[in-house]
Amino acid sequence: MAHTSTAGVGRILLVYLMAIGGCASHEPLDMSSYDPSYNQTAIAALYRNQAAEMYEKADAQATSATRYEALFGPEAGLVSGARSLARYYQQTAQEFERLAEAHASVGRTRQRPAAVP
Repeated sequence: MAHTSTAGVGRILLVYLMAIGGCASHEPLDMSSYDPSYNQTAIAALYRNQAAEMYEKADAQATSATRYEALFGPEAGLVSGARSLARYYQQTAQEFERLAEAHASVGRTRQRPAAVP
């Protein structure tokens, strides 16, 4: 009987926490907005974090490509696949950096860019 009571209290606590969390939640950032009234510095920081993650993935794929090449030879599909992914992650990171700088610029100047990147 105590097990049912504990489970019931757990459910009630879960519902209560969800209700509190819903009240305290903030409006999500519109990552594509260049509106100067938005927190452009925060948006830029998020893009920089995403760029860093992509650079890490690019490095991991480049390392994998080197290992695959040593194991299976330079013509193996795993090698070319890992290199392609490394290039993709590298390009994506560069795009995130470009977006971060565009948002940071809006944050500094408080003006929308002439051309949206």
